[in-house]
Parts: sequence; C-alpha cells; structure tokens
Amino acid sequence: MRISVLTIVRGRQTHLENQLRGLLRSEIYPDQWIVVGMDQEVQIAVDKIMMEHSRTEQKVRDRVAVAGRDSIDTCPFEIRTSRVDGDGRQLPLAEARNRAASLCQTEGMIFLDVDCIAAPQMIGTFRTTLKEQPRLWMGDVRYLPAAATEGGWQMPSLFKHAVDHPLQPILQPAQRIDSDRYELFWSLCFAITRDDFFTIGGFDDSFDGYGGEDTDFAFSACQAEVPFGFVGATAFHQYHAVCKPPLNHFEAIVRNAIRFQNKWGVWPMESWLNAFADRGLIRFNPDANKLVILRNPTAEEIRSSETQTPAGF
Repeated sequence: MRISVLTIVRGRQTHLENQLRGLLRSEIYPDQWIVVGMDQEVQIAVDKIMMEHSRTEQKVRDRVAVAGRDSIDTCPFEIRTSRVDGDGRQLPLAEARNRAASLCQTEGMIFLDVDCIAAPQMIGTFRTTLKEQPRLWMGDVRYLPAAATEGGWQMPSLFKHAVDHPLQPILQPAQRIDSDRYELFWSLCFAITRDDFFTIGGFDDSFDGYGGEDTDFAFSACQAEVPFGFVGATAFHQYHAVCKPPLNHFEAIVRNAIRFQNKWGVWPMESWLNAFADRGLIRFNPDANKLVILRNPTAEEIRSSETQTPAGF
C-alpha cells in the first residue's frame, strides 16, 4: 500500500520543519508529504534540512555517495503544498484537511498535526494496519516537555522524555484496540484509507475554527459504518503553551458546540462549556439543550488561562 502524510499549518514554522526531520528519520518514507497552509503560503527549508540530515544520518550519506555528490538537493519523497483562506479570524481547519485529502494520490492517508513528529516506526505501523484491517485508526500520541526539540534533537531522547496523555489508551508498539468510543477520537494523528475518508464525506467545513470538527468527523464515521480503533503508531507532540480552558478559542468553541448539538443531538466539549459557565461567560444547561452567551472573555482572562504545564496538557 502506498501511503502519504497530510499536514495543515499556520505559523508553527519550527514545528513544521521538525516534522520533516522526523519523516526523514522514518524507517519507511511516505510516498507524499502534503502540507496545506491556512491563510499563508507554505515555506519549507528543504535544502537546509536535507543538508543537515545528510551530516547525521548514514542512509542519507549513502545516497550522497551513490549519487557522486557531496550534498542532497531533493527530498526522498514528494512534497505537495497548497493554501486555503478563511475569514482571517478563524482557522479553516476542516477545509484545509479536505484540501490535503483531495491532493493525496495514495490509498493510505495519515493525518498528522503540524506540532507532531512521527516516530521511526509510525508510518510502517499505520501502513500495515490499514492494509490488514482498514478502519479509522487513531495513533498513539506522546507528549514532550518544553525544550525537548530544541537544537539537534535525536529520536532516543524523544522516546525517553515523552509521556502518555491520561485521557487516551496506553498502547504497546503496533498494538491494536478496536473501539466503539468514537467520542474519544482526536484528529492530531490518525490514519484512514482514501476510500473510507470519502465514504465518511471528509470533514464538515461548516465547523469554522477550533473545536468540534474532529468529533463530528468521528460521528460521521460511525454513521457511515466505518469502524474505529486505536493503534500503537507513535507520534511525539511538540510542546507549546495552551489555555486551560481554551478561552482563546471561546467564540469558535461555543459556535461549533451549538452546530454539533443541532446536528447530532448531543453536546460536545462539555468540560470546556462547563468551565466557561463557571466563569460566567455562558449559561449552559445541557439537559434543556440551552446555551446562551453572556459575555466574551477579557484579554486578561485569556492571558491568565495560559498554562505552562510540563507536557503541554
């Protein structure tokens, strides 16, 4: 099976370049790396990273020797880039993922958020799993502390310092767990066949901005009878500060929660909505299906919600 890695990005240039460094250290290269910029052109310092990689990785040095050159000016897999533009306020996450899928020319697709680095076995594990048991597979994301990817990082150090997320299953390498808990799906690292992605209908781009679009995609997979599961295909989440609760995405989360409830009859992101209610930002009564915005968070409230937790969650 041919397989590609699909990524969407706005900003996060260092994260994007670290993702390329990770792909170059994979045991199996993707056939394509597809990167879609949101409200920006995609800029990737491929030549610089290939030169850097050629000095440290034996397999690349061997390629240089065979080619009779002292540098590498091409990547060992195809890189395709594109751009989608939103309204300038909210990230067009669903539209960007759908654009990446439309550019993909392989049977297997791995969606990997820009702040994730593939472990060397990730692509091979996903490819084998999709070939033997096609379904919607969520990978095993482990979280890195601050500074873990600064400087000339190496994979053994990432394995050493990464930690599991407490809300997700703890998996052994390549372990598979079938699941009907579609609500546990997160879109930061997952694999699916191209046929199943389009059977589901892709991501619903009426979900504008952050929150809810990945749970909606999982519910659509369930409705389309595409099975779900977890697999020990490891990726490393690069550290960045987060807001807890995500007051910086307040408007999008509330809007998308209402959209989700109207579509599916249940409320998503209830812990966040309850946290907003506790702060007097909304009136939320899930039993009565009522959500009313009382006020927006202030700039100071958003700043004070930013947390520097050791693993970024």
